[in-house]
Amino acid sequence: MAEITIIGGINIDIEGCPFGSLKAEDSNPGKISLAYGGVGRNIAENAARLGGDTAITRENQTAMVSVIGDDQMGRGAKAQLAELGVDVSCVTELQGRSSSMYLSILDEKHDMAMAISDMSIMDELTPAKLADCAPFLRSSGIVALDANLDEDFLTYACDLLDGVPLFFDPVSASKAARAKNLIGRFYSMKPNVMEAEVLSGLRVETEADLARVGDWFLSQGLEQLFITLNKDGVYYKNEEKEGILRPNQNLKIVSATGAGDSFSAAILLGCVRGLDIEEIARMGMAAASIAMESEQAVNSNINMKELKRRMRED
Repeated sequence: MAEITIIGGINIDIEGCPFGSLKAEDSNPGKISLAYGGVGRNIAENAARLGGDTAITRENQTAMVSVIGDDQMGRGAKAQLAELGVDVSCVTELQGRSSSMYLSILDEKHDMAMAISDMSIMDELTPAKLADCAPFLRSSGIVALDANLDEDFLTYACDLLDGVPLFFDPVSASKAARAKNLIGRFYSMKPNVMEAEVLSGLRVETEADLARVGDWFLSQGLEQLFITLNKDGVYYKNEEKEGILRPNQNLKIVSATGAGDSFSAAILLGCVRGLDIEEIARMGMAAASIAMESEQAVNSNINMKELKRRMRED
């Protein structure tokens, strides 16, 4: 059994970028790249890479619950997680289905011109499939869910796993609302400012507003809150501590994509290791700084040794 289990999507990200100006209704010479993605999958990969030097003796510290299609890309994504030591026994391959895919076309400035998202396979990650994994899930130290799961599924998961610490990643402001009535069922959450506003119904414009929103989340039953502030750092709060950590001004930023997923992985590791909330926030900031140095959603160079080094320097 795993200390950390993530329930969420495994995505195949396909991106095309033209060499010159993007021409509509024409074939554009350019570069096409393929990568494994999905918020849940990214968190699982980061947790596995960061947990490589863990003192926890279980065979697999990290596990993933998800669905893939019977195609080479889905199988490749599953195999890559397994190679990193992630328990993928609850990643189900569905016959006759295509894996979740995100196809984006960039313009010559590397801005997105259009995209098509096919996550329909996630409808097959049903409460019945989750119930099949119930003994496995209930033995986890913490279980993470992301807002790509619909409200009914999230509600069922909270009921099924009552008593197990649950972590929620809102993913986006529009999807965050799916957990609006479930806040007190979670142990920990990591919204950004917009997501925190959607969940609480309160505006966040000042540090005083952050404190007010923090009080509101805890009043709903949440025990631990991290509100990411983009370039301004992170606000953290539980019953014992509250504060704001600011980022190192010398950050090297290649891409901010995936920074939040690495932060979530650090929170999960910090929770199962019983760390102080401020220490967890520092871990999250260090993990995000490593993630932003890569063009990929997950920086393959992320590891606990480098994370600890950056924490000592801050």
